[in-house]
Amino acid sequence: MAVVLAAMLLAGMAARTTVGSGGLSGTARASNCSWERHSKRVVKRVKRHGKVRKVVRRKHWWVCGPQTPSPVAAAPAPTPAPPSSPAPEPEPEANRISVKGSEYYFVLSRPSVKAGEVTVELNNQGEDPHNLNLRLEGSETEPLTLPETDSLQRSDATFDLPAGKYRLWCSLPEHEEKGMAATLAVG
Repeated sequence: MAVVLAAMLLAGMAARTTVGSGGLSGTARASNCSWERHSKRVVKRVKRHGKVRKVVRRKHWWVCGPQTPSPVAAAPAPTPAPPSSPAPEPEPEANRISVKGSEYYFVLSRPSVKAGEVTVELNNQGEDPHNLNLRLEGSETEPLTLPETDSLQRSDATFDLPAGKYRLWCSLPEHEEKGMAATLAVG
């Protein structure tokens, strides 16, 4: 009797599949699925002690995917016919930058863009209205301007920007003095 119970216990344990090193465990039949670990890089921008900081984490999860058949049982795949015409080349990415503004800072979606036509988008995430001015550093020309944008609104404009470093700022009273300025490299 004890031998029969032990055999049944061992058979039950053999039917269970334990999921790898992630600490997860579950039951699944080997014929139904195979566990695969997935991961994704997650980047968040958080405001701590008055400064915007980037926090990078890795998110992991397990997925039960269908188990692939053994190579012996699989039929050979037919060879695909050669393409009749070359594949179209992907369109170049638009030369665009998004500037997120709030009290009292700007965050650029990228630190640099290519010289030429650049679309600049002001995304006002603050409670107060803000505007955006751009000027080539060392130049005394009239600044390029995006108009005053209300809270939770967006505005954009396209400018022809030659290469160089550009200073970005909000020209509303006291906003620049409180830190609403940034630098953009155009090359």
